[in-house]
Amino acid sequence: MSEVPDEVWESDDCVRRTVVLPALLAERIAARAEQRGLSFSDLLVEYAQEGLERDPAGKLRDFMICPGR
Repeated sequence: MSEVPDEVWESDDCVRRTVVLPALLAERIAARAEQRGLSFSDLLVEYAQEGLERDPAGKLRDFMICPGR
C-alpha cells in the first residue's frame, strides 16, 4: 500500500504520514485513547516518545515531538 500524495505533508515542526497497523492493535490503541480522552494520533505520539526514551543507545532522543499536537 503506497501513500497518496495528498495524504502526506510536512512543515517545520510536523509530518503527516499514513501508518498501517494490524486491526487488533489499532482497536486497542483507539480504545485506550478514548479511555484517556486523547486522539488516536496523540496517543501514538505519546507511545512513540516513550519508546524513544527507552532507546538504550540514546541515538534517537534528540527528535522533538510536534509541539502543535
